[in-house]
Formats: sequence, C-alpha cells, structure tokens
Amino acid sequence: MVKSKGKITDSDPGSNQLLLNGLADEEEKNQDTEPKLSLCSQYEEKVRPCIDLIDSLRALGVEQDLALPAIAVIGDQSSGKSSVLEALSGVALPRGNGIVTRCPLVLKLKKLLNEDEWRGKVSYQDFEMEISDPSEVEVEINKAQDAIAGEGQGISHELITLEVSSPHVPDLTLIDLPGITRVAVGNQPADIGRQSKQLIRKYIFKQETINLVVVPCNVDIATTEALSMAQEVDPDGDRTIGILTKPDLVDRGTESKVVDVAQNLVCHLKKGYMIVKCRGQQDIQNQVTLAEALQKERVFFEDHPHFRVLLEEGRATVPCLADKLTSELISHICKTLPLLENQIKENHEKITEELQKYGSDVPEDEHEKMFFLIDKINAFNHDINSLIEGEESVGEDESRLFTKIRTEFHKWSAVIEKSFQKGYKAIYKQIEKFENRYRGRELPGFVNYKTFEIIIKQQIKELEEPAVDMLHTVTDMVQAAFTDISKANFDEFFNLYRTTKSKIEDIKFELEKEAEKSIRLHFQMEQIVYCQDQVYQRALQRVREKESDEEKKSKKKDSMIAEEISSVNISLSEIFEHLLAYRQEANNRISSHIPLIIQYFILQVFGQKLQKGMLQLLQDKDTYNWLLKERSDTSDKRKFLKERLARLSQARRRLAKFPG
Repeated sequence: MVKSKGKITDSDPGSNQLLLNGLADEEEKNQDTEPKLSLCSQYEEKVRPCIDLIDSLRALGVEQDLALPAIAVIGDQSSGKSSVLEALSGVALPRGNGIVTRCPLVLKLKKLLNEDEWRGKVSYQDFEMEISDPSEVEVEINKAQDAIAGEGQGISHELITLEVSSPHVPDLTLIDLPGITRVAVGNQPADIGRQSKQLIRKYIFKQETINLVVVPCNVDIATTEALSMAQEVDPDGDRTIGILTKPDLVDRGTESKVVDVAQNLVCHLKKGYMIVKCRGQQDIQNQVTLAEALQKERVFFEDHPHFRVLLEEGRATVPCLADKLTSELISHICKTLPLLENQIKENHEKITEELQKYGSDVPEDEHEKMFFLIDKINAFNHDINSLIEGEESVGEDESRLFTKIRTEFHKWSAVIEKSFQKGYKAIYKQIEKFENRYRGRELPGFVNYKTFEIIIKQQIKELEEPAVDMLHTVTDMVQAAFTDISKANFDEFFNLYRTTKSKIEDIKFELEKEAEKSIRLHFQMEQIVYCQDQVYQRALQRVREKESDEEKKSKKKDSMIAEEISSVNISLSEIFEHLLAYRQEANNRISSHIPLIIQYFILQVFGQKLQKGMLQLLQDKDTYNWLLKERSDTSDKRKFLKERLARLSQARRRLAKFPG
C-alpha cells in the first residue's frame, strides 16, 4: 500500500510499507505511535537481519569465493544514476561530467528506528573512517577513488564501502557501478569503454544479482546501453528492474510513451519499472535539500496530468522505489539462502581437502623441524607400503598398481600360450627335420632324445626377450607410481621431491639390472631339460590319455596329433607326445617364476630400499633446512587457502545462527 495525501491505493503486492523513509517520517510525526512501534518491531525482526547477514558475509570477503544476493545499479553516463542514489541515501555522492563512479561502491543504508542521529563510515583496502557530517561523504568517496584507481579518470574493480545509518534512509544495500561510457575523453584511458563494461558485466552476469537499470525518460529506451547489457545477461527480464529518471525533461506530447514504458508495456521486465524525479543541477545550485527534493517530487507526480496515474499505482517517487527495492532484496535473499548455504558448505569442504595437500607450515624450531621431516617421510613410507601391499586408495576411474601389474602378468601367460600354439604347429616339421638329421642306427619306434632336446631348448629360448620386455614395462609402471607418491607428499618441497625422485631413479636402475640378470639366469637354467620323474610321468600320462580319448571320439582321428602325424611312424608320434608333456610343465614354471622375479625385485625390494633410503635422510641434520625449503608459491597458496577457509567457516557459523 502507498500513502498519498490521505488516499490509500494498491501498490506492488511485494512492497513493504514497513519502510519508514525520511518523507514518510515527516508526514507521520503526529500520528499514533503505538501501531508504528509494533510495525517497527516486526520490521526489525524480519527485514534488517536478512540484509545484515548478507552485508556481514560481504564484509568477510565471501564474495571472493561465491556470489551473494545483491542489487547492482547501472546506467549510461548522465542517466541520473547518482541522483537516484543520493535520494535513497540522503547524502551527496560524487557527480559531474565523465565517469564519476570509478570503483564499485557498496552503499549500505541502515534505518535507525529509535535514534535521531546520522552516522557514516567509509572503508576500503585496510582503511576505515568514521564520518559525522553528511556533507563530508562526497569528499571522502573521491579520496577513496583516487587512492584506489589513481588520480584521474581510471577505474578499478576494488570495492569502496559507504555505510549510512539514519532514521531517514531505507534498510537497503546497493552496489553502484561506473557509468557506461563509449568514447574516452580528457585523460581517460583509451579503452575506458571496454574497462567499464567489463566491470559491469562482472556483477550483472551473476544470477544472484538484481540489476537496477537507470534510464532517463527523455531518451528512447531501446537505444540505452545499460538496458541492452542487462538484456544480454537476463534476456527474460527475471532479475531486472527499470528506473526511469528526469520525467520533467520529457518533450511535450511524448508523456504517454513514458507512461507505457513505466507500465511495462514497451520493454517487458518481470520486476517492472519505477519512475522518480530527483534533484537536478539547477536544484543543487539553488541549494535545494534532499528532503525538499522529495517533497517537490511528490507534488510533481500528484499534479502531473499524465504521470499522476503512476503514483496511484505505486510506481512513482523515491519512497515507493525504496519500498520496492527493499522488498525485492529481502525476497531475493530469502530465495537464495538455501542455495548459498549449500555453496558455502561445498566450498568449505573443497578448500579443506585442498589445504590438506599443502600440509602445515614448516616449524622454525630446529627440533620441531626434525619431527616435521620425520612425519613427512613416515607418511611417504606408509603410502609406499600401501602400494606394495595393494592397499592404496584410488579414484573411481583408477586401478591399483598391483592390478596393473597383474594385468601384465596375464599378458605374459598369453604370450607363453601363443608361443606354444605357434610352436605346436611347427613341431611336426621340426620332428621330421631333426629326426632325419640326428637319427642314428636306432630301430623304428625308439625316440631320439637329441631331437627332443633341441626342439625344447629352441622353443623356450624364444620367450626370453618377451620376459625382459615385460620386466621393463612393469619397472616403468612401479617407478611412475612411486614418483606420483613422492609428488603427492613432497610437491611443495622442491629439494625433498627432487632428492626422492633421484633415489627412485637410482634404485630402479640397480634393481632392474638385478631382475634382468635373474630372468636371463632362469632361461639359462631352462636350457637344461629337466623335470622330476613323477611330475613328468604324470604329464605324459595326461597327454596320452587325452589323445586316446580324442581317437575314440573320431574315427577320422581328428585329434591334434592325429592331424599332424597320422601317417608318421610310431617314433615320431612318441616324440610329439614327449614334447607336449615337457612343454606344458616348462610353461607352468616360466609362467609363474618370471612374475615372481619381477614382483620380488621391482616391487618388494624396490619399496624396501626406497623406504630405508628415505629414513637415511634424517641422519644429516644440516640438510633439514635445504630439504624443507618450500616452493615460492606454496606458503602463499597455503595462506590464501587458510584465509578462504576462515572466511567460509565464519560464514557457516553466521548462517547457522540466522533464524531463517
């Protein structure tokens, strides 16, 4: 509801008439105070805490981490933006030609309900200043802008906060942004237009921001840069409010067009438009006070034949604008609080996890420094041990090292089987070749052992290089895994990381040679054709039983042996059976023993030697400072994360205490 000379008319449903602005205070001085105090109490309980909460979060610097609900004020140069803010705040802000607002200005307006005094405070960077006289505000804001953006016409993204507490202001927080400029003039930077738009977009792009677009009535609304920018980031007009200024400068005969715009019939915005008449330059020269300007504004709309309807609809005057803005801000805050609380929680957890990676600060005390290094090395050794035991933690899309190594061992079994199948197909030709070459005076039916031995040795020898290749593959995998653990534990300490990486490289080189030597020794031993009698006899028996079963199943003798040597004499058939039996046993040995060699040297011994080598670093106390020298950016990053965590922790506590 809006009060206008005793007449009550409907206003915006969300409007909050509990706003007691300066003019309303003057009109209601002689009215009954009891209902007023009751309304003020409700107002104090519901409205002020919401705004105070967001202001306190902004003061903490939470806006560096995530967006907060806000109202951003934008407008083309000379749109009357400063005049609107003056009317709302009751103080004179910098005005003039060119860019007047050169830094984002957070304007915190706090209504004093039970006091009759004015208080102000300007704060920026590490500076804070109390102001006791409203006339000092403009000077202090200019000083702040010069300190931040330099003397001249440059702009900065750094915030200036102006807090005004008075019984004659609404409870409201606005962010005033630089006016939009197209051409650099005077000593302005050549790209001042790009700079100003970039700064404005930084704020109006956020979904948490209500965009307050100031447009003069005497220009075509479709051509205004400010509204165009707002439409780019908010095409449906969900979070944009239009403010029409300078209605007294409208050309005669065009008033109805202005009314159409104000009534949301031209360029539709879901939050609609308001129209105000603020002090002009002539009023300032005539020393018209802000209070007098509010009275003149009301008279202007009441007496205007075209604009009177806008006042009756609650769309006109600064007091109605203050009501609407406070109502919109409170509604917006309440709507976004659950999401904000969740975002703060998620950010808090994420930063806590990230901070853990950087660990704690290196102690100054030498004794404590030793224990710090011990803890670091113990943590590293624990991770290495978990890796060796196959118990390390991995992500959803990752595999443990042991799983990767086992995959290589499975491939090794496949290599052996493939070699066996390949050799199997060539066995008949080899038997015939070697039987013709080495058969002596033996009668048919006697197996030539020389033929058997040469074929076995040749087939097994072919597996030696693939075994060594597997060794190199697994060694590289283990080295990479150990290096990753080193990086995870010591990345912030360059010298410690480099020392550990060097140890890993040295041990890897040493043990890879030993493992290769053992593998080649194994294949040398495999050149001795040997198997325990009972083991070999069982293997031979299994081969013969299998062949017998195959022959019974098929009259065509389509078993593997029958296909190859169906027309060969019995001696060749017997050699074939012996080759199959021995090769199966040899394959079993090689399939298991080579992975055992690799696992022993490249995983077990490698890990143990590395752990011992790391503990040996503790013996030389003179190297502690060198080993624990942090990267140049590590301490800065840790400090930055701690500050963010502290901000978010305070924010969570304040949100937890908020009555909701």
